[in-house]
Amino acid sequence: MRRAGRRCRDDHGGHVRWVSYLPPTGGSERAGAIDDGCVFGHPGGRELAGLLDADTEAVRAAHHEALEHPSEIIVEFETRLCAPLRPTGPVPIAVSGAPQTEGTVDAALVRGTDDGAPMPKGARTLTAMLGAAALVGESGRLLGFTAACLWRADDGRTAALSTGPVLVTPEELAEGASVQIEAEVDGEQVTRAQVALPDAGLVEQRPGLAVNLTSATRPLEEGEELNVDAGELGIFEIRVGAQA
Repeated sequence: MRRAGRRCRDDHGGHVRWVSYLPPTGGSERAGAIDDGCVFGHPGGRELAGLLDADTEAVRAAHHEALEHPSEIIVEFETRLCAPLRPTGPVPIAVSGAPQTEGTVDAALVRGTDDGAPMPKGARTLTAMLGAAALVGESGRLLGFTAACLWRADDGRTAALSTGPVLVTPEELAEGASVQIEAEVDGEQVTRAQVALPDAGLVEQRPGLAVNLTSATRPLEEGEELNVDAGELGIFEIRVGAQA
């Protein structure tokens, strides 16, 4: 879930941002560019990772096509946003400041920020580890960066890895730089940290992604809503226990 607005507006400082979304008329996931708070559907109807797995000039041309000849224009908060990339293999996870990779997450657990945070059967709470993800195309090219949130149940099981809502291209954010991420629940700040953008070289199976995270929040109960501000990587809300 995202904070609702009433009209299109620009809140993100001019960064080139892309989304993967489901068109309201039905059909499969497709690429769209964000501008003035609206989603401009790319006229080719392609999925995002395939569209951006090209050289810089081709990506710029695709962005121009989306803004000048959109297949549709939808207010962003009315759009069902999906994970920017569907990985083909395990996702390497690292915790910011830790010397080694913490482990991997099954590709099937990757979901979009509009897909909620499912509560596994028998679990009572979830914790959230927020951070950033580097997305790599089938060719090995760095496609860009997005926000990430790893959800874990109180018994240690991984519930989901939320990614999105937007993808910011590499020209906008340098690999190895950092972004500030803040999160609150009912006005209580539960996360505030600088997170380094991940090393795309960690991605072994392509297309895929690598994730760098902060330490976990306090346990969150079903129904609580996590409000995240990931700076250049966007803002979003996810309700604990919600399903798409």
